[in-house]
Amino acid sequence: MDRWHGRLGKDEGWVKPTVTFKSKQTARPGYESCDASEYEEVPDVLQAKVTMLAELIKASRNFLVYSGAGISTASGIADYASKRGTVAGPASPYLAQASLGHCVLTELYNRGYLKEWVQQNHDGLPQKAGLPQKAINEIHGAWYDPTNPVVQFSGDLRSDLYSRLLEWEEKADLTLAVGTSMSGMNADRVFTTVCEKASRDEPGILGGIIINKQKTQYDSMSSLRIFADINAVMTMLCSELEIPVPVPTTYTASACCRSDVYILPLYDKTGARSDSADNNATRLDLSVNRRVRLNQGGKSNVGVVSGKQREGHYKIRISVKMKSGKVKEVERVLGLWHLEAALAGDLDRLPVVNIK
Repeated sequence: MDRWHGRLGKDEGWVKPTVTFKSKQTARPGYESCDASEYEEVPDVLQAKVTMLAELIKASRNFLVYSGAGISTASGIADYASKRGTVAGPASPYLAQASLGHCVLTELYNRGYLKEWVQQNHDGLPQKAGLPQKAINEIHGAWYDPTNPVVQFSGDLRSDLYSRLLEWEEKADLTLAVGTSMSGMNADRVFTTVCEKASRDEPGILGGIIINKQKTQYDSMSSLRIFADINAVMTMLCSELEIPVPVPTTYTASACCRSDVYILPLYDKTGARSDSADNNATRLDLSVNRRVRLNQGGKSNVGVVSGKQREGHYKIRISVKMKSGKVKEVERVLGLWHLEAALAGDLDRLPVVNIK
């Protein structure tokens, strides 16, 4: 195997990438991580690799993206692994906007190439780029889902999201790992399994691709390894696939989310999706001071709508019992894209329902 180019590039005669930042620090201390040095492909090799990337995507039937913090650094959200510094961010990470990388991958979904996005980040940037909620598995928790709080490194993954992860571990024929150091998290299996299948030449399996400036422990497993800036690769990929390069824009709520009251005929009073016709459509009122029940999230499942964020997402205040026994009030956020998905009937269960 070739740790610089991947399994498909080992006989291409490509030169190694050049070092652009040398570091003796470990990218992710305490995990299965490499040093934090960064590398860049020479131009002709990068072009050849992006051409190969496009061909793999076109050949795939179940293309999955596995994204880490590196895809969001261009949006001003710092990652753990980089030691070189990041782009200056907004006053609040909740105000960060989708990068070009998020936008291109969303366009690949819209055009039928991308089938599933497994997101390690919590930032909601794929949805701000226009990705529908049904297309993403926020396996490590989400800032914009009150039923899916951020999972600590030693915490448990939400059972339904983990089941979905296992389903796609088996279904994926091509996984693109982008901006992730893949330092041994459980979710890395969506990359390692497809690579192991490809190494055994299983029919129809294309393997895994890594886009990251830093080395990872799985480089030699990959079908294709690209050391380059994510946005640069995405721009070139658009050219190869003959699609216009999308222009990142500031997120704005859709017209269907401008009222605080939502009529949801495809869901019953418990928030479960129901295909049966129901004349008593579920009414979800998210006006200030309305009480809601969270449909996931353990014992702390009752909250009160306390207002909206600047972008219009709902703030929900809940009381959480700490390990010390004390009760602490915390604020969680319900992203508007969950309501868009509910109006379209794309959720299995509403994240919240009203209670008296």
